Amino acid sequence: MEVFCTNLVQQLPHKVIMLAYPNAQILDITGPLEVFSRASRWLQDNAMCNSEAYTVEIVSPVAGNICCSNGINLVASRSYREITHADTLLITGGIGFKAQLEDQQLIDWIKTLPEKTQRFGSVCTGAFLLAAAGLLENKIATTHWEYCQELAQFSPSTHVDPDIMFARQGKLYTSAGVTAGIDMALAMVEKDWGQNVALETAQQLVMYLKRPAGQSQFSSQLCSQKSEIESIQKLLIWIIDNPNENLSVVSLADKVAMSPRNFARRFVEETGTTPAKFVEQVRFDIACRKLEETRQSLETIANKTGFRSSESLRRAFVKKMGVTPSDYRTRLRDLENV
Repeated sequence: MEVFCTNLVQQLPHKVIMLAYPNAQILDITGPLEVFSRASRWLQDNAMCNSEAYTVEIVSPVAGNICCSNGINLVASRSYREITHADTLLITGGIGFKAQLEDQQLIDWIKTLPEKTQRFGSVCTGAFLLAAAGLLENKIATTHWEYCQELAQFSPSTHVDPDIMFARQGKLYTSAGVTAGIDMALAMVEKDWGQNVALETAQQLVMYLKRPAGQSQFSSQLCSQKSEIESIQKLLIWIIDNPNENLSVVSLADKVAMSPRNFARRFVEETGTTPAKFVEQVRFDIACRKLEETRQSLETIANKTGFRSSESLRRAFVKKMGVTPSDYRTRLRDLENV
């Protein structure tokens, strides 16, 4: 089993600090920190590291209790003013972010993060604090899908991408909402220790899958669970597992013993979209993952995802994203190597 350590974690432990504040989203805080903590434990338990790989700490404008938006208290060990260096520093999101935008001392301190850290970033609406500090100017960034338009207006020079899980440019990271911070933290662990450690960590956390950066914030898998009709719900899951099968309305209707007309009507009622659009989104989502995670040829990916030909795959990508599949794959690799 190959495990390696990059320059980021050669000086152990790698100190991860989360900047939190009142009315923060608790999962924005605890999700990423649990990833680093669990990765550190796994590395020691499997004799891959003789000491702690990561330590985690919460800081806040004032040391002490932080009441999160769900009413649960967390404890900040120190004020952010005491932090002169961090290996990784992340800023949480949550409904309390707007109040923090009024704290000029905090914003001025955030401006110094590029000099204080090896990498830094935000979870969810924490991106607004980075933007207020001028750290998102002319950068690609993301946040929770409900706030993407507001972030674009707040920071006009930022290219806000509402349809990705997280973005990375150099030492700057931003993630989409809530649980996307877990995916971003796993990507950091992968950068530090390799894919196997990141996957083992995800498995320790009993995650269904490790989502890559380009994964859409809008999940066809989640949509598949919306139906209250058991036969349709099972069919939706079957579609996701079999994107290269015949997924015409007639074929799908036959699987649930409905007439095509009745099936199409009930499908829209249950999912909010047509069978054709759902199938198209499923195939597109899976094609994105294969482009991100494999080196398979476009023809192979097209065949495995039901597009049948690389030309059909190309047309779908140009229609949805304005780029070809090859350009999409190249863009992701370029970002990863920034």
